[in-house]
Amino acid sequence: MSTKRTVCILVLLSTFMVASLAVQAKEVTTIRYAFWGNPTAIGVEQDIIDAFHEAHPEIKVVPVAVAYNDHHTKLLTQIAGGMAPDVMRIDSYFFADFINADAMLDITDLIERDNINMDLYYEAGLLDSIHNGRYYGLPWGTAPLYMVVNIGMFEEAGLPVPDPDWDWDQFLGIIKKLSRGEGTKRQYGFGFESNLVSLFPFIWGSGGDLFDEARTTFTLNDPKAVGVFDTFGKMVADNLVPDPANFLTTEVLSRWTINNTVAMRYGSAQEILALQQAEDLRFIVMPMPGGNEVKNTTVYKSNTVSISKSSQNKEAAWTFLKFLRGPGLEGERLYMKANRIPPTFNVPELWELFADPTKHPKNIVEMTQLIASKYAHTLPLRPGWNEFTSIIESELQKVFAGQIPAQEAMVKIAPRVQEVLDRTGQ
Repeated sequence: MSTKRTVCILVLLSTFMVASLAVQAKEVTTIRYAFWGNPTAIGVEQDIIDAFHEAHPEIKVVPVAVAYNDHHTKLLTQIAGGMAPDVMRIDSYFFADFINADAMLDITDLIERDNINMDLYYEAGLLDSIHNGRYYGLPWGTAPLYMVVNIGMFEEAGLPVPDPDWDWDQFLGIIKKLSRGEGTKRQYGFGFESNLVSLFPFIWGSGGDLFDEARTTFTLNDPKAVGVFDTFGKMVADNLVPDPANFLTTEVLSRWTINNTVAMRYGSAQEILALQQAEDLRFIVMPMPGGNEVKNTTVYKSNTVSISKSSQNKEAAWTFLKFLRGPGLEGERLYMKANRIPPTFNVPELWELFADPTKHPKNIVEMTQLIASKYAHTLPLRPGWNEFTSIIESELQKVFAGQIPAQEAMVKIAPRVQEVLDRTGQ
């Protein structure tokens, strides 16, 4: 064979290989997945992406991790600039803002087309992914905010642990009986933070709420809600509960639970994992106490993972979203094994992966299912949530510190909150 002919063949082979590689490259669809987390160590998210790449080599997922405090603002800025990621995690506090921005794809038809079994999700958690009866995402991290009960402190005081159907009067009575001791040995029946979410169970139980039914008018200045703030303010003044200004983080409140300073406190699933690490702490979880007006008062919250409406690769994004948040797929199990989020699906076996079943609280599966079916109450989320809750919480701190009566505080902030409601729309 002549040298010239050999060169021609090599050139043809080279051209063919380049063309083949080009075709292969075109067959790989790249999508971006945005979530909050540590940009330098995304942990289980990378494990999930790696598993997805193995199952779907035709799709490449590029992770975009941003610290939580900046995540939603950055997303909304990218959306406004036409640079939205294909798949994005959204805290339910901001869900309405993204709906207002027309940023999320309606995936209801895709769910029906692919026969996704929505009955496996906790029903209460699905509500944070629905707008006007349509799905705009799949839930991520669905769980109640439990009442955490220190069994040892109840036993020491000779008190029985209350029944899940307990009420506001029982709750107040327990606080009075468990709050005792002086100085550094003072024990409290209940500890709370002055954020609005931790107070919603008591507001709802009294028949009050943050807004009217249409979520367009501020209603915390109603006497029913004001009475709750007055009650908590008096308990702080009487040293029955610690002043929330004394602990600004959940870590401090957890430490007070572990060292038997606080008998009852509000707690998320992640905080319960932290409490499990305390060797001598025996505790259970319960629904929040019901009120005279409303019995289902336990906050049940989820986040959502959505597809950007502007995505140019919607089918690839949907394939990834199903893998990440679909029932029975690897994404959920990897999250459980990493203790990243509580189970989104009503599948008891997932709890055994998330929380050590040999440690307290041994009733977490039972109580989660009971709360979801009987005691769950979703937050009155709407656009502008962070703005108006910040206004409210700053005044509540003054109420609990005894600087201003609750009624005066609510009247003072009502026009400010109403301005936010009117400006942000619904």
